[in-house]
Amino acid sequence: MQEKMTALEAYTSRVYRIIVMVIPVFCLIAGVLIVLLHSFGYYPEINEISMWLFVCMDIIYVIIGLYFRKTGVQENGIVPPDKLTQAKYTMAVMGILQWNAITYIWPFRDLWAYSLLFTIVQASFFDVKLVMFTTAGIGGSMFLSWFIGDSRLMPPTDEYYTAGILLRIIGAVMMFVSVNMITYFGGKFLVEELEKYVCYDTLTHLLNRRSMDDYLQKAYQEANHGGTDFCLLMMDIDDFKKVNDTYGHDCGDEVLRYVANTVSAGVRKDDSVFRWGGEEILVLMRSEKTQASLSAERIRRKIEQDTVSYRGKENVSVTITIGISSYRNGITIQQMMDEADQNLYYGKKHGKNQVVSRIPQTESVKFQQEAVQQ
Repeated sequence: MQEKMTALEAYTSRVYRIIVMVIPVFCLIAGVLIVLLHSFGYYPEINEISMWLFVCMDIIYVIIGLYFRKTGVQENGIVPPDKLTQAKYTMAVMGILQWNAITYIWPFRDLWAYSLLFTIVQASFFDVKLVMFTTAGIGGSMFLSWFIGDSRLMPPTDEYYTAGILLRIIGAVMMFVSVNMITYFGGKFLVEELEKYVCYDTLTHLLNRRSMDDYLQKAYQEANHGGTDFCLLMMDIDDFKKVNDTYGHDCGDEVLRYVANTVSAGVRKDDSVFRWGGEEILVLMRSEKTQASLSAERIRRKIEQDTVSYRGKENVSVTITIGISSYRNGITIQQMMDEADQNLYYGKKHGKNQVVSRIPQTESVKFQQEAVQQ
């Protein structure tokens, strides 16, 4: 089974075709600009051979960018990790080489201040290691160029010479630190924000069904290898259709949010709460059956005792029914889901507003047959 992509991988796959072409295109623009300046006499001192070698190098960069753009994305729209790594570091090397070429072909004293432009594009990948690699390469090249390059790369030799060098160093360090911080925090918060939309239900802010399988598989594997047992709690709001019909769907949404918040507050930090669908909520509780039943009963009583205030006028009372299944050797996740659902269904058919962890033996076979027919 193919593993699900992270939010950052999904983002990178979507923007990959654009990002891998940004640096090659910028490089080619720089080459064309130098040729135009030279042609119109604004930059007469440039060496002709160096200029055209520079342009040829930029054309090669564009060809490489097109290659990665063409071969990097699979038919399903995903960029393989190895291809992504190759593309990112190839782009980084291009930026470093381009910086060095421009530094020595176009020797203006304050060109170092534009070094940020050769690193900021790499931040689009939100890869701190990549940006550190790029900033180290460009920063090292920049410092060397001051001392081994044309004399015009250095500040004027006057009473401000030392101050000029120090300001350059401080400015460069601040720029490189800033772009690394942007990469780190931007990637961190981007992933968190994307995960909210990918993994969470927008109404209740509970985890959604898309993310549920990963949590269940992890708990199941841990339990199979001697870890903590777990239970599944299937919860359903009783007579929820009546709430919608009586008070409207806006009130129904408010009730659903209240129940979701109450359930979330009633479980432990390492438990997981999912919106199963409609008015149903599934809880992955990392505890044995007795403890899970006690927790479920506390949640049920809390919801029964409280009322939901709707627009400051209506106090709507609701109850929930909960079906529980517990992990044991030999059972599958699907069997646990079916068992929790059957216990929930039994509770709904026999009075509602209750916690059911086991159907009485005398009614089990008969009820399961009725459930199958339903």
